[in-house]
Amino acid sequence: MKVIGFRVDAATHIGTGHLQRCFTLARKFDELGWRCIFFSRDYGDGILSIINESGFECHVIGRSAIDMNESNHFQWLGVSQEQDAIDTIKAINYQQLDIIIIDHYSIDYRWQQKVKEKCDVLLMVVDDLANRTHSCTLLVDQNFWPNSSIRYDGLVPNDCKRLLGPNFTMLRQEFLSLRAVTRQSSQTQTILVNFGGIGNVKVWDVFLPALIKCEKYNFHIVTGKLSSEDFEYYRKMTVNIPHIFLELETNQMSYLMKNSDFALGACGSTVWERFCLGLNAALIDVADNQKDLVAYLHTQDLVDYLGSLNSLTVDSIFDYLSNLSIDSLKYQDRRKNIMQLVDGIGADRVAHEVISIYKKRCE
Repeated sequence: MKVIGFRVDAATHIGTGHLQRCFTLARKFDELGWRCIFFSRDYGDGILSIINESGFECHVIGRSAIDMNESNHFQWLGVSQEQDAIDTIKAINYQQLDIIIIDHYSIDYRWQQKVKEKCDVLLMVVDDLANRTHSCTLLVDQNFWPNSSIRYDGLVPNDCKRLLGPNFTMLRQEFLSLRAVTRQSSQTQTILVNFGGIGNVKVWDVFLPALIKCEKYNFHIVTGKLSSEDFEYYRKMTVNIPHIFLELETNQMSYLMKNSDFALGACGSTVWERFCLGLNAALIDVADNQKDLVAYLHTQDLVDYLGSLNSLTVDSIFDYLSNLSIDSLKYQDRRKNIMQLVDGIGADRVAHEVISIYKKRCE
């Protein structure tokens, strides 16, 4: 059996999006008869348990203490790239990996070259920042950029295969299945509100008062992982508000998207999930690495853009919702455009490209 190793982390300061798209790809490889192993650091916040719950094998390569508000993604490892590479090589031990897939903003050519010196593997990188040099055979960037064909010029080897754009968006199978299902319209329109798998009190402190004030819609809110104290505080705020349903986490996000009329969210990996299902959204950016993408999507009339988190107020959010007309021609046309952009079979394309390149390498 061929074996793929995934070097990816999930933590409060990193989020869960990188891990979730690796899960999607791992499930596809699992279907094709490959064994998948995850190699991750433990940051002590309990989030690493997501991998064990997924059923995939996970090796903890080390433990790091880091400021959970760290915004500089070059510091997200909590150790040097050299040390992380040493820890990864040690965790690989005598297992024969055929491919290593790296989805990590803190890793570049220095880590990759050190691992290749010790392990005879094909290296694939998943990225969307295009801000550092890679030493890899294959690179995937599923995002929608105006200059996608040249973004990685000079950042990857000349013979590196680049899989670029929404055709390679890696989504779980249920998104493709639900895409073809016709939703029954309801009398009261529902807006799905979620800003990622990790909850952010700064987000909810400004959004919840605005949503409570806006009785025009029902709001299904998924806060993301919060401390029990923080979630209880927000639960008490909304417990007697009939147009709001609040939950901490869900494993039914695809179904919630399918059964919602609109969404409020961040510019993370869920953008492409919403696009696949034709769910229009208004987005904010909660991190610097989201600003360029959400701005471009807005200029292409694919999303509404509410602004950066630090610029939002309760009044600005309430005013936007009060003037929102979900059934307008604008959103009907946009729904068609976003569904054309993401068709839901990107993970299958990526997996088969990887296997094809691997077979050629072995010839």
